[in-house]
Amino acid sequence: MKHLAEQFQGEELLVVFGINQIATLKIMAQTFRYGDPSFAGPLAGIPLGIKSYHILELVEFIPEEVWSREMEMYELEIEEEEQEDIRKVMEASRA
Repeated sequence: MKHLAEQFQGEELLVVFGINQIATLKIMAQTFRYGDPSFAGPLAGIPLGIKSYHILELVEFIPEEVWSREMEMYELEIEEEEQEDIRKVMEASRA
C-alpha cells in the first residue's frame, strides 16, 4: 500500500474493510490514513492519506444481485447497533 500511495497519491486510493471488530477497524483505518498509531509497524509515522470504508457503507454502489449473493448473509450477522458503530468509526477515520 505504501508503494501504491507513493505512486498514485493517497487521495486517489481507498481501502475497503469487511471485518466487524471495531477496535481493529479503528487501528487499521488510522494506519492507512495517518500512519501506524502504535509506532511499531512499517508504517509508523508514515501517513499514506488513504481513506477507508467498510463494505457496509458501499452497498449503494454494488449491484443488488451481487450484494445478495456475496454480502447479504454477512450483513445479517452484524446487529444494527454494531453496524452503526462501524459507520461511526469509519466516518471518524475520514474526518
